[in-house]
Amino acid sequence: MQKIGLLLVLSILIFSSCQDEYLDLYPQDRFTKNDFWKTTSDLEYYCNQFYSNYTFDVHGPWSPSFYKENNSDNLVPIEPNKRLNGSLVVPNTDGKYDWNPIRKANYFLENYRTVEGSENEINQYIGEIKFFKAYFYFRLLKYYGDLPWYNSVLDIKDEELYASRLPRNVVVDSIVSTLDESIRLLKSVTNAKTFRINKEIAMLFQSRVCLYEGTWEKYHKNTVFGVPNAEGKKYLEKAKNVCSDLISLGNYSLYSDGNPGTSYWSLFNQTDYGNNPEVMLWKQFGLDQKITHDLQRDLPWRGCGTGISLSLVNSYLNKDGSLSINSDYTSLSTLVKDKDPRLSQTVLFPGQVLTNVGYECTSQRVFSLPYIDQTGYSRNTTGFMMYKGINPDPFYQRCQEGISITGSIIFRYAEVYLNYAEATAELGEFTQNIADLTINKLRARVNMAPMVISNIQHDSNNILGVSDVIFEIRRERRVELAFENFRFDDLMRWRAHELFQNKKPKGMKFYGADLFNSFPNLYPLADENGFLSPYGKSIPRGYGFNPERDYLLPIPIQELNLNKNLKPNPGW
Repeated sequence: MQKIGLLLVLSILIFSSCQDEYLDLYPQDRFTKNDFWKTTSDLEYYCNQFYSNYTFDVHGPWSPSFYKENNSDNLVPIEPNKRLNGSLVVPNTDGKYDWNPIRKANYFLENYRTVEGSENEINQYIGEIKFFKAYFYFRLLKYYGDLPWYNSVLDIKDEELYASRLPRNVVVDSIVSTLDESIRLLKSVTNAKTFRINKEIAMLFQSRVCLYEGTWEKYHKNTVFGVPNAEGKKYLEKAKNVCSDLISLGNYSLYSDGNPGTSYWSLFNQTDYGNNPEVMLWKQFGLDQKITHDLQRDLPWRGCGTGISLSLVNSYLNKDGSLSINSDYTSLSTLVKDKDPRLSQTVLFPGQVLTNVGYECTSQRVFSLPYIDQTGYSRNTTGFMMYKGINPDPFYQRCQEGISITGSIIFRYAEVYLNYAEATAELGEFTQNIADLTINKLRARVNMAPMVISNIQHDSNNILGVSDVIFEIRRERRVELAFENFRFDDLMRWRAHELFQNKKPKGMKFYGADLFNSFPNLYPLADENGFLSPYGKSIPRGYGFNPERDYLLPIPIQELNLNKNLKPNPGW
């Protein structure tokens, strides 16, 4: 089966990797239709600018994409996240409030009709542009909520440029409609070009958008972020149906390396996902193109100025599917005993190989203790370090700075199962058959006991008032998608501030544990109960998230001054 990847050699084509250069190239008044918009190759080159680091969350040169979850309760960076802590201020300007990509998409849609070529080829690139327009609109929606909707390229003198904000559900309707058109036009993975958006990717993304809005409208009802005339059920139905259709196509499946003890871990440390049945879109790196990152030096050699939270570690069930009661871990070696195997494939524990001999690694390195005694970027904050993503093979690691070449996954098929399970559960339609079709396939990959709906136990950590079934599906989502930049969005759409508000994130047990025996001078880092508490002094009352304000970002002052029709978000 033909696979889709994001080959970074695209960045050395007509469009460079620099966004400013894109602006110099397209669109400009001096750049006329006579110079461009002639062949399908012109359409392809124009679309290439959207396949960039700016668009997707991928490994950067010095920053693994896994650490984008420093904005959530899965990781604990050295400094508290300002959004979680409620310490943001209204900015004068903000790079997040960026309409350039949408303007570029509209520019394409206004000019492509002069191109001559195969209708199927032209439709493919129209479908890509519509996908990206929806993609960037969804990003803005998550940041700011209500938005103006633009269908044309506007000049500073155009009155439409100063439109007021439409209700968020009206915007989502337009996003979903745009994706409907994209799905209709795009080629399927079975006949699409490699390295491009295909029909199935657009379907997955549409399910993500609909699940987000459907749950937002349900859980923010009767709050300052509630939606007038809310129709959350409509979006949940759409998410359910598009996932069902995508599963029925059968063009993707879950990856396995044949070993339940490594299959989940090995999914995230490959250099070539071209034949991986689960990976739908990815970013490729290569030494020949000098397109690399530092993941394989950061993860094994440093604490990266962050650490996995005790909250995430406690989310893993026992391997038999029962609740894991003990959270008082005194030894990393006991952390993974009889637990969901994904825990040992996500968190480092003693005995796991960090580096092997070769390519300047003079000896094998085996993990024994976290870097909690270091400072700055080299420090681990919680005692729990990341194993997900590490590949100790010298070819992948090379033990040198800045030359890692493991790929970066952008979309993977597992999300379809999780979106389908959650949408049906929110609609009250989740059954054992659906559990077997979705959740239990993810568990089977690692030889974890299946979910049996009739045996689901009530968890005392379920403080948000949702059903035990929904809580278990949310747990599965957190575990399966850990560090893939979903957690913050999930917390926001579920209105789940109670999980972290007024709480200080914790790490591993320190007093009476292996860590104290190895680092006795670090006792000030522990709280009164003996757990590592990185923010014990910096936020003594815990995260200061304000649920009447912080679920959306503030509109920048400059934008409010330029467009008097814009109104600030609640609380700002």
